[in-house]
Amino acid sequence: MKYTNEAKLINELITISQVIHQHQQNDKFAESFGFDEENISFLGLININKYKQSIEKLYGANKSIFETFSFIKFQNRIIELIRTLKGEKTQCKAENFNDIINEIIRIEIIEHEIFYPFYGAQMNSDSLKFGDFTIYNKQKCKELLNEKSFITNDKDLYFEIIKSDLLISIKIDARESDKAFEIADKYCMSFENVFSYILADLSHDKRIGIFNFRGYSTMGTIISSDFGLGFRGKNDVILSLNLDYNYSSHFNNNELGNDKIWFLITKRDKTEIEKRLLNAIEWVGKAINDRDNPKSLIQFVFAIEGMLQYDEKTFVNQSIVSQLADSLAFIISEEKEERKEISKKFKDIYKKRSSIAHGSNTKIDFEDLEKAFEITKNMIISFLIKSPFKEMKSMESLNNHMINLKFN
Repeated sequence: MKYTNEAKLINELITISQVIHQHQQNDKFAESFGFDEENISFLGLININKYKQSIEKLYGANKSIFETFSFIKFQNRIIELIRTLKGEKTQCKAENFNDIINEIIRIEIIEHEIFYPFYGAQMNSDSLKFGDFTIYNKQKCKELLNEKSFITNDKDLYFEIIKSDLLISIKIDARESDKAFEIADKYCMSFENVFSYILADLSHDKRIGIFNFRGYSTMGTIISSDFGLGFRGKNDVILSLNLDYNYSSHFNNNELGNDKIWFLITKRDKTEIEKRLLNAIEWVGKAINDRDNPKSLIQFVFAIEGMLQYDEKTFVNQSIVSQLADSLAFIISEEKEERKEISKKFKDIYKKRSSIAHGSNTKIDFEDLEKAFEITKNMIISFLIKSPFKEMKSMESLNNHMINLKFN
């Protein structure tokens, strides 16, 4: 592959880069690498933005590297090349960049299994599968987990550091561990949101967590007045979720499309519809987790807008709201009266969303959230299991279908 354009980008970076010694580094708008004679710096917002845009383009020049090698380590190689060429006072050639690409490509892609603590749940099974994710009962799988260690004398070392009873793991193919962690972190953040969507606990009694878990907590509040001091203690309890219970009938329910969602998280080369669908599911998960009712309602609307709005750059006016309402009605139901009710419900929800956005003192109660959740979830289920929506790949095909429905 020829890398002429990439070499040109690197030469532009050489031109705008400077060598700044440590005692000279007083510019707060600076992106610096290394110290003294080894230093390479980009000073000023214009040069920093130029550097960041260029390094992202260089990182994306080879798809295999982008998917299996970390940005930081790639960046380090580019900086080292700039440092060398700047010291030699020579220009970058396509071969120089090609050498970096070939060097990285020669690194073997291997499978990494990343383990995270999994809180808020319990199970009697040794392990359960959620798509490409595996949840382990740490005590029951002790021997299996220890077999994953090459250090025979310290088999328990790492798994015992993690104090949760359950572990969740995901296998990642990558050239090095930093990239494996980067991908796994992203997948597990999606997993949390998807799990919240499927659990659908608007009362917040049950919640699982990998990164964002808050279990039992007590908040003490002190009040002071002319009558003295007072104290109020408030407990926040999260009930433990049994993963074995209704595992097949709920978490992997094929009639609701739940069994497909777990694989959607890790699927590569998603279609346009699949990307929007996963995004909508995650917005619902975030909405369910949020304890601020107005914010929660807005996130439900985000899920619908992100899924159905054909032109994302178009300002949402009253006409667009009507289009969204009609689209929801046609997607969710085939019955005329039900469609009317769905359209009306969404318009009511959107009216409250607009009031929140414009600073009005609108009360959002539990019924509002239930209504928003019901509509959003039924929309998602339609794209997961109902024809022709489950076969659609692009927004253009969806838009054409909606036009045909409305005018038939």
